[in-house]
Amino acid sequence: VREVIEGELLQGEPISSLFASFDDEPLGAASIAQVHGATLLDGRRVAVKVQRPNCEPKLKGDISNLKRFAKALGKALPVDYYTVFCELERALYGELDFLQEAQSALKVHASVSHTAGGKPAEPAVAVPLPVPGLASRRVLVMDFIPGTPLNKMAAVLEERGIKPGSPESELAGRRILAQLTEAFGRMMLGAGFIHGDPHPGNIFLMEGARVALIDCGQVKQISTDFRLKLAQAVLSVDEWQQTGGSPELVQRAKESMAEFGVTFVDDAPDEAAAALALLLFGDPDAPMPGGFSNAELSPDSPIKAIASFPQELVLLGRATILIKGIAKRLGVRWSLAAKWKPAAEAALECGVDGCTMPVWSSPVQPAVTPAASAARAAGRTRFAEVASSLSAAGKLLGSWAIGRSGAAARYVVPEPIRARAKKVALRVATRVARARDTA
Repeated sequence: VREVIEGELLQGEPISSLFASFDDEPLGAASIAQVHGATLLDGRRVAVKVQRPNCEPKLKGDISNLKRFAKALGKALPVDYYTVFCELERALYGELDFLQEAQSALKVHASVSHTAGGKPAEPAVAVPLPVPGLASRRVLVMDFIPGTPLNKMAAVLEERGIKPGSPESELAGRRILAQLTEAFGRMMLGAGFIHGDPHPGNIFLMEGARVALIDCGQVKQISTDFRLKLAQAVLSVDEWQQTGGSPELVQRAKESMAEFGVTFVDDAPDEAAAALALLLFGDPDAPMPGGFSNAELSPDSPIKAIASFPQELVLLGRATILIKGIAKRLGVRWSLAAKWKPAAEAALECGVDGCTMPVWSSPVQPAVTPAASAARAAGRTRFAEVASSLSAAGKLLGSWAIGRSGAAARYVVPEPIRARAKKVALRVATRVARARDTA
């Protein structure tokens, strides 16, 4: 591993010329690469992703064989796996090029940092960004994310004495759902640049149930046309859930899925398209039309009625099914259509021309007006800059005061009263979260 890093980033110089420390034991490993923790000479903690030697030809051969088998056995398979493997092949080529992954991480970060209407916003989730100048096709140095993968969270909560179904567990789960829902809503309906591999191992939970989305090797840029059709489909599903459905909405769903490029088997009921849209975006507990089931693996799932579908639907389905799966495990009713309705409306209002979107790979910075440039050149400070600084200072002072008052409370208020107050506050926060999510 050290030799690969030295050859890829340092032209043979020793690894100590870049890192103050390097952990030889990997933090995680997969078929393509493994990730090591390290500390740069300037003290920054980073993650170093290193590609396994000679993995590229083997993986490309495997995916080629899978495509060949899917093509030959297409009529015998229940789903069009050839399309699935074509999308996986495209994603695989991106995963094998860490320079491309570095650019994708910047784009994903920009996407989750803008609303569907193109306005800058606080990032919906954290995204580890590449360290400038420290990336090659086989090595990538990026921000270190201190946290726990979602697939290991249950064990961590159990260690902390937090039981499933408890107010603490429910509140954390709702925070996780809200962040993932907002992030993918912005990506799908705003920038159209999607993180394509949101499995539980790529979702990290940090302190305060803050979510981080790691590993931007699999991504997809969807077209404006597809994005607007997606927005319309989301609004149709929300209307279905509000009204209980109608023959008009069944017909609209058929037309919408046909425009997406989805085709169904010859004997599929007319409601197949509406059922598929509800499976992707609707409330998982809502009844399905046409006798279909909302369980993805059920023989009556609308997925079984699909004859062919576009590659974009593969990544779209992975994201929506993941979020709905988390909601189901938590016992929380979570309609993506209802949550994404404002973003869908904003996307349609922006239209084909679109709203102001991020300049890829550039940090969000306020525009510098001619007056501001002239003032700076003359050595004068503008009132707006002073006001902005005072506002930031005020927020910092407020945070300091809250922190100091909390620290004082630990000494002034007896422990039993503090524990009781904490429980009451937690119950109130959980009720507020439930009310907000069902509104």
